[in-house]
Amino acid sequence: MSFLTVLANPILPVFAILALGWGLGKGGQLSEDSARTINRFAMTVLVPIVVLDLLWNAPFDTFRLTPILLYSAAQVILFAVGYQLARRLFGAGPGESVILGYAGIFANNVFYGLPIGVLLYGESGVLPITMVVVLDSTVSFGGTMFVLQAIKLGRVSPGSVLAIFARTPTLLAIFGGTALGIAGVPVPSPVQTFLDFNGVAAAPVALFSLGVVLSAVAFRFDPAVAVVSGIKLVVFPALVALLLTLFAGGWEANRLFVFAAAPPTGAMAMSLALLYDVPAARVAQVMVWTAFLSLFALAALA
Repeated sequence: MSFLTVLANPILPVFAILALGWGLGKGGQLSEDSARTINRFAMTVLVPIVVLDLLWNAPFDTFRLTPILLYSAAQVILFAVGYQLARRLFGAGPGESVILGYAGIFANNVFYGLPIGVLLYGESGVLPITMVVVLDSTVSFGGTMFVLQAIKLGRVSPGSVLAIFARTPTLLAIFGGTALGIAGVPVPSPVQTFLDFNGVAAAPVALFSLGVVLSAVAFRFDPAVAVVSGIKLVVFPALVALLLTLFAGGWEANRLFVFAAAPPTGAMAMSLALLYDVPAARVAQVMVWTAFLSLFALAALA
């Protein structure tokens, strides 16, 4: 498919619901508080449903380990680079530097990558993206939580981190769906109907509410925001493509892993900032800029 064809459908139609939320938020038709209530419903009910559905039905027997390890290596490298730049060059505190480093390597695949991938390739064709979701929601997310907790408390408490995991429905859905999918447990027909009926609402509801929330973000030029946005939009996908080209048989054969690196910064970066009382103004701006500018990268890689 050509760049303009993919941009026109399905990239822009998926993005349009976020833009609609942004416009209604700017116009005052919806408050930030009401949007946060809608977003909580999406994150605690709808998103776990769609993630459970995708992972339970994922063809794990076709999964290849090498590309996901290379994807993870790119994350580790650029997280370290982002942290050092934020800390040494832009004067951010330790916690904010961790969040900005994380924002540069955490892609919003639950709301963007997976819905767009399913529209383009079908549910059976998005296993690489689902595996990145598993990686980001467990290893990347959990590791960042450990670091932030160590900074805040001066020590790491695995028990408290596990407690947060246990209270997070999306993470429970990831673990449950992965376990059931790997074990080959068939999905009962009534359960599949429930998942299909409700799961389709997850991405539009979540993106709409996120647009309303982001409409309250105040913009001002910040070199740290520009650099982190550049890492997320350009450097991260390029490094993933380079590593796949060198060590996994070429990026074309692993195109969806590069595609999975291209969506905007995920909302979990903001959630962690709020959870650990880290300044969130910069990461909010990164989320907004990458939400708009990632449209072209997604269309080019599709």
